[in-house]
This record gives sequence, structure tokens and C-alpha cells, in this order.
Amino acid sequence: MMTLTLSRSISLLAVSCALLVSACQRSEEPATSAPANAAAAPTVASSGKASKRVFVSNYVGNTLSVIEGDPEMETKTIGGFESPHGIAIQPTGDRLVAVAEATAYGVKLVDPRSLEIVGSITDITSGPQDLEFSPDGKTLYVLGTLDLSLNFVDMETRKVVGEKLRFEKKPRRIKVDPSNGRLYILLVALGDGVGAEVVEVDPATRKVGRRAPVDKFPNGLGFGNNRSLLVSSSFDNSTLTVVDAKTMKVLKTIDSETGIGLAVHPSKPIAYSMVSFDNQIDIVDLDSGETIKQVSAGQWPTHASFDRSGRYLYIPHEESDSVAKLDTETNEVVMKIAVGQEPIEVAVWEP
Repeated sequence: MMTLTLSRSISLLAVSCALLVSACQRSEEPATSAPANAAAAPTVASSGKASKRVFVSNYVGNTLSVIEGDPEMETKTIGGFESPHGIAIQPTGDRLVAVAEATAYGVKLVDPRSLEIVGSITDITSGPQDLEFSPDGKTLYVLGTLDLSLNFVDMETRKVVGEKLRFEKKPRRIKVDPSNGRLYILLVALGDGVGAEVVEVDPATRKVGRRAPVDKFPNGLGFGNNRSLLVSSSFDNSTLTVVDAKTMKVLKTIDSETGIGLAVHPSKPIAYSMVSFDNQIDIVDLDSGETIKQVSAGQWPTHASFDRSGRYLYIPHEESDSVAKLDTETNEVVMKIAVGQEPIEVAVWEP
């Protein structure tokens, strides 16, 4: 691993601050949206309905990029955001795209068909960075990183309802089990980082249930392998903690390089660890604990998302202003797509 000038014991607060710094001059060639001889990508399918779209939050650019077409490329940039971070796709109903705005202390809602901003949620007031919808799409769960809270947003009124759930530790990432609606939240212990954990939350009672300890200063949470595994990546100790999602018991700890972001394949025991400082993605077999492959596709990979089938993983590279499309069957990058300034997270919308 490359030598860093900062200690590996740097806190997550310092890591977050590093994300605010504009990217330095790029040393690699810029990503291309498509081969030079390719025709321009259509914005709608031949049926007249919107095709699959990949939404990318460009943190410093304050925009949302839209990737679509064949070949896939950025076809639209939506402005009007303030420090966009996490993105969530409403699973039913209007199928809106929710974008957390860290410095606006709220959430903007985008229509994935018209690609217009159609509403805002303005009463979060706690520096939202990650968010998820309930399986029925009626509730939006938003993590407040400043007041250590979980906010419950009624999508009909678009207001925070009821009391926030407060934590003693910093909530970093959230996952929702679509089969039962349970929430899993990654909590980062302040101070020396010891005591980090993944907690199970019942949204009906708004109470924390079972807990699973994970390694210090985690900065990624994956949920996959047919909803059987929760995996946390420790930034400080370079490990992956594998948790049985049904029992909330720690199954194993795997030595693995880590960084900012982690994804677990929806149907396979395979983790994709974003080794941000080394500009690579480590692909890890969670059964054997072995690293299958290391992939390099740009500078500073961060929070990635799968398409519905799990065949492709879209990985934003913050300091390359690009998104890499990785084929999970071959573990090869099949495309690099130019997007806005400092992309930090992606989400895939499919009609």
C-alpha cells in the first residue's frame, strides 16, 4: 500500500473534511463518455419511456449527473443542489430520487422521468449525508450526522414526523431490508473509535434492537448475498467485519485494504472495497477471505451502487470526475463515464 503522510488512525471527521478539498490537477487522461465514433445516446427508449438512468451526486459541483443510453454517457446535469451526498430511489409510487444535501440541511426530490426537481424536505437541520426509503416508499429515513439522529420523513407531507431517534455515536451509513423493513445503521464511535457497531432498528417502535460490534472507524456498510450478510469496512484497521444479518452475530473479520465506501453483491458473498487512497477497488471473497482481484479505474473511488440485476457496479471516482462501470461477472471495467465535479455517490433508477 502507498505510504501516507497522515496516520492511518486519522478520524472520520478528518476524512470527511478531506472530501471538501477540490481535486488537484488530474494526472490521468479524462474519462470518455463513449467511443469517439459512437452516436449520441438517446435520453428515452424507443417506446417513449425513460430507460435505465444512473444518478450521480457531484459534491463540489453542486449538481446531479444523469447517465443513460447505449453506450451510456452523461446526458444531463441538474443544478440547484448544495453539497449533494447520498441518493435513494423510491421503490414504489412516484419512484422519486431523493438527494441528501449536507450543507443545505435538507433533501431535494427529483422526478426520474422529467429530470426536474419537484420538491424539497427542509426540516432535517442536521447535516444529512445518507438516506434510504422504506420498502413501501411511504417513509424516507435520513441520517443526521451533526445531531446524531435518524429522521423519519412522511413522503405524503414531505415533513419529518414524530421524534427523531438519537444515538450516542455518529451514524454513518444506513441500509433497509426490503423483506421486513428493518433498518441497519452503521455507528461510528467518537474519540478513539473503539465501540463502533451496526445496530438494528425497528421503524415501527423507533427503538434500537440487536447490535453487532465492528472494527474502529468504519466508513462503509454493505448489505447483500441474498440479504444474509452485513459487512462493515474499518478505515483505521484495514479490515472487513462480516455480520450475519439474521442473528446480528459477527461471523469473521477479514484483513483487507479499505477506504471510503463498500458494496456487497446482492446475490453473492463478494465485497467490493473502495481503497480510496490507493485508487483501486479490492474484490474480496467473503467465504474464503481472499482478495480475488484489484481493479484500478480512476482516482479516489467512493460509494458505489449495483444495478437491479447485480451484473454491473457503478463506481464514482471523486478525483477523476468519472464513474466506472464494472462487470461483476468478469470483474473488468467496461466503461468510464465523465461526469460532474467530484462525484461522491451513485444510485441506479430502473423503470
